[in-house]
Amino acid sequence: MTEQPLTEKALTEKAWELLAGLDPVSTKYPARARLGGEGIVILRTKSGFRGVQRSCPHMQGTMMNAELTANDTMVRCPLHVFTFRLSDGKGVNCPGFRLKIYEVKEENGALYGRSVS
Repeated sequence: MTEQPLTEKALTEKAWELLAGLDPVSTKYPARARLGGEGIVILRTKSGFRGVQRSCPHMQGTMMNAELTANDTMVRCPLHVFTFRLSDGKGVNCPGFRLKIYEVKEENGALYGRSVS
């Protein structure tokens, strides 16, 4: 039997990693987590979970106090009100700035994450 070559998508798609110590139900959000050696913040939105880098790319203000806006599709840094889309991290009112975003899913009572941007 011959092995099938991996598709380009399979080669570039990042693997899901367990976000240890987080319970989807009882954890208070936003919550700190580690993913791939990086500290991230997990947010609970109306449509599920999302992760963002721990500090705003503008002046490194903590995202632990960030506010979800626009029906939970954007996140706003509390330091200077810089706002980023949770879909891709692009700055809405801050051209040139981008927030690193992480997909987060709940599976079998645990949370898993992977980098999006």
